[in-house]
Amino acid sequence: MEIFDGFISGVASELKIPFHKSKDGSYTASIEFENGRSQEINVILRRDEAGDRVINYSSKIGDVNEDTEKDIFRTCLQLNRKFDYGALALEGDTLVMYNSIMLSDIEPRRFIKSLFYIAAKADEIEEILMNSDSN
Repeated sequence: MEIFDGFISGVASELKIPFHKSKDGSYTASIEFENGRSQEINVILRRDEAGDRVINYSSKIGDVNEDTEKDIFRTCLQLNRKFDYGALALEGDTLVMYNSIMLSDIEPRRFIKSLFYIAAKADEIEEILMNSDSN
């Protein structure tokens, strides 16, 4: 975990983006875009089923309810095919943009690209589907 903490610290310093560490070891950062919108992204180090360490990125898009879920799910399944990285997923009743990268494959450029891509796509979809900027 210390290597991951150092990696996050280095990225935060390089990009001038403050990351906040929670008690569970996850990091949260707010990515601001030129259009005045922003998106919060969570980054956590976990182990996959094989025991390998994996970096998980997730960014909240919005809550899904019974009235909107059918249309949103269809749209999400269609959008998932178009993404270069990550996918749309549900965390409880919350729609999120999600991505995973094995820690052993990580390098700063790949970490940063995934961080910004997931935040940007989540923000774009949030604006289209939810008509809001929750972050």
